[in-house]
Amino acid sequence: MDNNEMILLVRGAKKRDTECQLALIEGFRPLMLSMIRRYIYEVDAVDDYLSEGAIVLLNAVETFNEDLGVPFSGYLKKELFYYFVNVAKVHQNFYTLDGGISEGESFSLLDTLADPTDIEGDYIRAEDFAALKRYLPQLRERQRWIIEEHYFKKRSFREIAAHIGVSSNSLVKLHRRAIADLRTYFGMNLVN
Repeated sequence: MDNNEMILLVRGAKKRDTECQLALIEGFRPLMLSMIRRYIYEVDAVDDYLSEGAIVLLNAVETFNEDLGVPFSGYLKKELFYYFVNVAKVHQNFYTLDGGISEGESFSLLDTLADPTDIEGDYIRAEDFAALKRYLPQLRERQRWIIEEHYFKKRSFREIAAHIGVSSNSLVKLHRRAIADLRTYFGMNLVN
């Protein structure tokens, strides 16, 4: 479409001539598609964005001032640019967790998230506690008691000491002896 034809179509569209409006929309369809492909990444929503681009075009016709000497095509290009960039900004942080990371990938964003559950670690801890329970009868009564209070009831040495009225240092020493005895039962060499 040449410049004179475009000026006549813009003037007609400004007067609400439907034929001129449709001719402008069809004439600038390649420009709108180019902007959509460049700034919007939703392949299945191209028709929706073409409709929005047509609305931007019709608004641009209303706000276009021919007296400023700016060609309508340049004015429309800027209007479409700002509109689609703003749409892209709004949508840029919205991702679906079950969609592919990129085209052709079988992994989704959900697959890349860290899983807070530690199945192996939980299993190993459960096995360790089961082994500990098997060896607890081998310990002296006070050693067994401190291990049960600290590990199974999850109480700190200060809490236990305050409850029974002894110093926490004596409980720490009792704990160390119990751990040393357990290491011996487990067949571990003592380092300290």
